[in-house]
Parts: sequence; C-alpha cells; structure tokens
Amino acid sequence: MPTGLLDKTTISIQVAQELRRRILAGHYPQGVKLQQEQIAAELGVSRSPVREALGQLEAEGLVVLTPQKGAQVSPISRAEIAELRGLRLLVEPHLLALAIPEMTEADLNKPTSIISEMADISLDGWGDANWRLHEVLYAPAGRPGMLKLLRRTHETIGRYIRMQVMATNGRADAHREHKLILDACRKRDVTKAVGLLRQHIEDAGRMLQPAG
Repeated sequence: MPTGLLDKTTISIQVAQELRRRILAGHYPQGVKLQQEQIAAELGVSRSPVREALGQLEAEGLVVLTPQKGAQVSPISRAEIAELRGLRLLVEPHLLALAIPEMTEADLNKPTSIISEMADISLDGWGDANWRLHEVLYAPAGRPGMLKLLRRTHETIGRYIRMQVMATNGRADAHREHKLILDACRKRDVTKAVGLLRQHIEDAGRMLQPAG
C-alpha cells in the first residue's frame, strides 16, 4: 500500500478498508488473531495506522481488542445472526413494498445486470454484489436513511453471507430466489415480492447455524 504524501489519518483509513475487505471476504476467519507487526509489514506501513485501523474495526464490531492479547476477528454468534435477521425482516420488506410502485424500467435493469454478474462472480465478491443488488431494489423507495442503516447491517453480515453461499446449494438457491423476487417486482406484484423476500431472508438465516 503506497503511502506517498498521504497523512497518517488517510493511511489508517486505507488500512481499515483493506482489513475490512479481508475479514468480510473470509481471508481472516472468525476468531483468528491479527498480528499488528505482520499486517504492517504486508501493507508497507508502520504499526501506528494499523493500530488505529483495528480500533475503527472494533467500533464496527468486526474486531475484538483485548489488553495483553491483542486483536482478533470477532466471532459470528447465533444471537448476532438472529438479531440482524430480525432487523432485515423489519426494514427490507417495508422498503421493497415502497419501492415497487416507483420502479422504472431503468430501475429494473440495474438488478437484472447485477444478478447476471453474480452468476459467475468469485466468492470474495459475493457479499458486495449481494448488497448492491438489494440496494438497487430498495433505492426507488426514496429512504436514504434506511438504506444507510441497511448498508452497515449487510457489511456486518458479509462474512455470514459468504459462509451461507458456501453451504450446499447456497449460491444456487440465492441466485434462484433473487430472480424470483425481481420477476415479481417486474409484475408489480408487491405481495408476492415481499413474501419472497421475507422467505429469502428467513432461509438465509436458517442455512447457517453457528455455535454461540
């Protein structure tokens, strides 16, 4: 990671972005220890921005910092998944119901393109693409505050989504469900689309049952 003339704050932000990407992509599994010296050497920075970046990731719930023990990737607990699933069930069907009557043809073309992209996307990129798909489906609702909340939720469950699609038929099932939801949106069938979305979220939650 080149530093150039960037100040320390900017470097720490870049380090946080890279570490966040690695955690969400599963390169750093839950519970693994994060060695500041090793990370600093890999990224070509000093330990100071790494330390600041880890503090930021702790605030986001991705990292746990323990005195004398250092940093480790936060584990994914059953309780956390249940809580996030509950939040999604409260917000996402509501947004989709608001969005469908406002969708234009251009609005419908965006998720179509992303679904096609996801058919062949690498596992590392699945979580980001999944969020982009949901984001464009809900955007016509005109609720940017709710979308901002959901973005953080989807970032938090990025590791969970990755594990979900690694399960048996997880990727194929998600792909099929996404296409069904979009088809209902095209038909302006709010009741069916919302029902499919709720089932999609519930199925995703049941597919992974971590210890916790």
